[in-house]
Amino acid sequence: MNKTIGASIEILGRLYPIRCPESEVESLQQAADFLNEKMTEVQKSGKINNLERIAIITALNIAHQLLQLDQQKTSLVGKINQRIAHLQDKLETAINKNPQQTELIYTTEE
Repeated sequence: MNKTIGASIEILGRLYPIRCPESEVESLQQAADFLNEKMTEVQKSGKINNLERIAIITALNIAHQLLQLDQQKTSLVGKINQRIAHLQDKLETAINKNPQQTELIYTTEE
């Protein structure tokens, strides 16, 4: 059983106590480090000083990146599926051109 433990993460110099499953502490720390890095970038841009605004702008930037990656993934999956369909068509064409040869292959393996 995976027990829940207390952990602390640091974001922009502030410590935040978090409870999470023991097995996910490392992943939580990686996420916190990523968030801290992105929030620091927004803060260093010099245009925003309010912590809440920094958090919102950072969240919007991360959400935008996530949506772009999702669109790229969807596009790639579509291209892969098209390629698979094209290869299946080629295989079917090759098999249908020489049905005796494929029957011979199957009958000799029995």
